[in-house]
Amino acid sequence: MRIMVFFLAFAGLVAVSCGLAFWRGGGPERLVAALFLIAWLASIASNTPAPLRYHSVEIAFAVIDTVLLIGLLLVASRANRRWPSVAAGLQLLIVLAHAARAINPLQIAVVYMIMTAVWPFLQLLLLLGGTVLHWRRTAVLGAVPSWSPSSRTRPAMPKR
Repeated sequence: MRIMVFFLAFAGLVAVSCGLAFWRGGGPERLVAALFLIAWLASIASNTPAPLRYHSVEIAFAVIDTVLLIGLLLVASRANRRWPSVAAGLQLLIVLAHAARAINPLQIAVVYMIMTAVWPFLQLLLLLGGTVLHWRRTAVLGAVPSWSPSSRTRPAMPKR
């Protein structure tokens, strides 16, 4: 029963945060929402039974989390926002939890569970907050650049 409540709460937070990001977010918010949705659906597709989930490192989850980390690092390095860096930092800690569990299988399963299952709630709340701040900022200031100037592929040509 608790697992179903946890899943429904997470699914609701995914729906609200990603839906709002796609509706009112800028480029970084939409890209991170897409990354979170893809990672969540991949996790569901490679899911193991709940009683066995945290007894050892699941390679599929570790790979999904590592790929998500790479995506978040790319967004954080190019976005004109601060919250993607925090989301990438949390994702790095999740990947490190997988590595710690692989190195030391006697690590407490509850700690592993908290780091890999609860911290994504914080990441989704960051996405939600970042989207709301972007929405408010554009309402007050108008259009603002979503990406940092250093992320442009070509330098702008001077006007004559």
